[in-house]
Amino acid sequence: MRNCKKFLLLVILTMTLSACGNAAKRKVVIVGSEPLQSSQDNTSNTEEKNAEPSRGDTADQPEELAALSYDAAPLEPDVNDDPKQLLGIDTKALEALLGKPSLVRKENPAVIWQYNAESCVLDLVLYDSVTSYVEARDEQVRPMDNRKCLRRLLLSKQ
Repeated sequence: MRNCKKFLLLVILTMTLSACGNAAKRKVVIVGSEPLQSSQDNTSNTEEKNAEPSRGDTADQPEELAALSYDAAPLEPDVNDDPKQLLGIDTKALEALLGKPSLVRKENPAVIWQYNAESCVLDLVLYDSVTSYVEARDEQVRPMDNRKCLRRLLLSKQ
């Protein structure tokens, strides 16, 4: 009967955890329990269990069924999304980091390199082939956080 209760508790626990989704890998470890046996094994081994030495009274001890550990998978790869890294670098280093720009616009004495990412545009203003200014905007041409847009751009390049 005790093994049936353990089994039912384990089934309920498993169903509950599976309902939570698969966002994290789950490891279930049974701690301090005997292997589950079928009902036929239980009746045939009754005499053998009675012949075994007693392990002590376990009725007073709390029974620990399972220990859970979560190995959370990273949602996105780790990238250096600090826009300050773009300032002061030349066109070769810029192309190595971000690739070719989707648009190059010349407005003497500046050159503007434009990169399109998911839901944003990143503009880099270069003077004498060195990045001097970074600006990001969303699809409605509203200013947005440079870091978020650079992150989207770097992740799309991977």
